[in-house]
Amino acid sequence: MIGYHKLDRLLANEIVSLTFVITASLSSIMMMAKIPRYAQVLFSAPDTATTFLMLLLYSFPSIIKFTVPISLLLACSIVTTRMAADRELEAWMASGVSVLRLARMPTILGFLVMLISLFSALFFEPYSNRQFEKFKWVQSRELVEAMIKNSIREKSFINDAFANSDNVNLVMFLNKVSDDKTDFQDVFIGLKTNSYNYYSIVQSKEGELKKKSNEGFPDYIFSLKTGTGYSGKLAEHNLAYYLTKKDEHFKFPQKEFNKNDLIHFPKVTDWTITHFSDMHISLINTFKDKFKIEMNQIENSNQLYPRDYFNKLSQEMDSNLDWDKDIKIIEKLIFIFKQISVPISTIFLPIIGICLGIQDPRRKQFGVYLGVGLVIFALYATISVCQQLSLNFILPPYLMLVATPFILILIIILLLRWRLKHPPSTGFIAFLQEDFRFKRKRL
Repeated sequence: MIGYHKLDRLLANEIVSLTFVITASLSSIMMMAKIPRYAQVLFSAPDTATTFLMLLLYSFPSIIKFTVPISLLLACSIVTTRMAADRELEAWMASGVSVLRLARMPTILGFLVMLISLFSALFFEPYSNRQFEKFKWVQSRELVEAMIKNSIREKSFINDAFANSDNVNLVMFLNKVSDDKTDFQDVFIGLKTNSYNYYSIVQSKEGELKKKSNEGFPDYIFSLKTGTGYSGKLAEHNLAYYLTKKDEHFKFPQKEFNKNDLIHFPKVTDWTITHFSDMHISLINTFKDKFKIEMNQIENSNQLYPRDYFNKLSQEMDSNLDWDKDIKIIEKLIFIFKQISVPISTIFLPIIGICLGIQDPRRKQFGVYLGVGLVIFALYATISVCQQLSLNFILPPYLMLVATPFILILIIILLLRWRLKHPPSTGFIAFLQEDFRFKRKRL
């Protein structure tokens, strides 16, 4: 028993330290890969250093959710491979240590890592998302206050009044501005995309700027009164196309047209004219687009803790009897089940790593890393397949909770049969040929 405790301490020390090193390395690589997407946010923010730290806090939970399970699998296989190469594993197994006994301590570590991963996915990640949302409000408020102080002036076109993006340009004209910059007259706002396919104009007789509360955060509301909005969208084809290809829309005495002359006509435009008595624009929300870094966030669901998430989801399902055909609800179910299934799968990875690491020291260790890669591929391929089948309404999204553990359990059963019935010198291909009668065809 004393020897077994020594074995457990040895495995725990080496696996924990190696898992930490691999996690740090993989997390750094993934973070470096995300930096190009964050470049615009970093350089446009008032405080670059604080923004960088908040981006780290925002990205860290979602990164370690995937890197920690992979790191634990790699650490278990590498430690076992090293012990096999030093003949240390052979000595322990000769003294009566079985594969299951060898995997006991790594499995306990896997259980602890599973709890950490669940906490990170279900609590730490929503917390970091909430903090980043608050940070965006604070940074956007500073930009709005700087804009109000430096940019708002009367009888001139203001090109930097709003947070322009790479695809949209905005301009504003105020004919009269009060001394405290809260009341305006004869307001003109123009919006144009860089592709020139869409443009919009808003004209109002009066406007005012007030500081109000929006979802518990202080916000600046730009209110327009008694105005008109003009929106134009260019058609995909020019006038020549509609006159020559769509004769049913036009009636002319002569049907012969000179296409060269018709090309000079402008493209057909769809106009929408809207009259309004009141229009309210949240300047904070407008400037928050500067800090938009993820395109696949499901509304604000990633900021909810599990209890609030399921309560909100339950309300949506109760209000929609055909929720199983609603793609938005299915996406939300997939999101939360993925948050749970990946950490739960962590508990099965250590014993897989141990079985893969038990190799004949006289052979090359390429098969170990190939096996690790195939296990990682099977794990995330199962998640991806279940996700696509659920989105296509073929299988229920609940399947994602049991699919990944089921696949990993099958892998464990196969590997345990390999290692319990055969010596380390027996390769995996030879095991399949002997136990399942698989034979390679000779050319």
